[in-house]
Amino acid sequence: MNAPTLSVVIPAFDEAEIIGECLARLAAQRAHITEVVVVDNNSTDRTREIVAEYAARWSAIRLLTESEQGLVHARNRGLDSATGELLARIDADTLVPPHWAGHIVDFFAADADHHWAAACGRGQAYDLPYGDTVGALRQRWRARKANRVKAVPVLYGSNMILRASTWARVRDRVTMRRDIFEDVDTGLCVTETGGRNAFLPTITVGVAPRRMATGTVSFARYMACLPRTLVLHRRYGLALAAATVYLPAIITLHAARLALLRLHNPGNGQFTPAEVWHNPSDRVAP
Repeated sequence: MNAPTLSVVIPAFDEAEIIGECLARLAAQRAHITEVVVVDNNSTDRTREIVAEYAARWSAIRLLTESEQGLVHARNRGLDSATGELLARIDADTLVPPHWAGHIVDFFAADADHHWAAACGRGQAYDLPYGDTVGALRQRWRARKANRVKAVPVLYGSNMILRASTWARVRDRVTMRRDIFEDVDTGLCVTETGGRNAFLPTITVGVAPRRMATGTVSFARYMACLPRTLVLHRRYGLALAAATVYLPAIITLHAARLALLRLHNPGNGQFTPAEVWHNPSDRVAP
């Protein structure tokens, strides 16, 4: 069983505070990673310098530049330039766990018949005041369920993998619009071209809680990208359900979560009512 080569593509814009840790975690798994392609999308901080420092220590890291602003442009530049048989796409603030790359390579190596065209895993927010407690509860719940691969209709952008042949097939189908969810769009393009997306429970990554710290109105505007993406793919029933059922529920949950974040004082680790007036984005790690 020949192991496929794995490229990791990372679009980056002003990620100096976290991209070093992201790259360090990938470097620890270099036995299973052929290359890491970082696409700088007009950063104004030290992102490029930090990537260059890591590239000097690990030649598999390549730094590219995409001048057209926007995640979809940086993503395409990276995926088009990657040379691996498998193309993983993560964010610059994604923190992969040990054996992440090994699990991916082993999964696709075992799929000799190419039953799966793409795959994704969970993202679990880190640096939250209630993170350890909620994380432990989630792990207990998931341990009670079958730890098996299942088919999913869409992909998760912070932790997704495409076969290079899959990307070649959907490359001209994915939209370049910036008002949709690009990962949902990509996943739907895979299924619409006859491919199958696998959900892998063994590759959960850490993701930054930035979106959780945004105001409710801003979050609602962001989540409106979901039904818009579904309409783009003519999934009208799902779009209606998303707009009338899922969005109200997730926005309500976000408002409650935001209040909890604003109550938390990271200085003393306590929940303080006065903190509710502060902006949590000033206190939650990026």
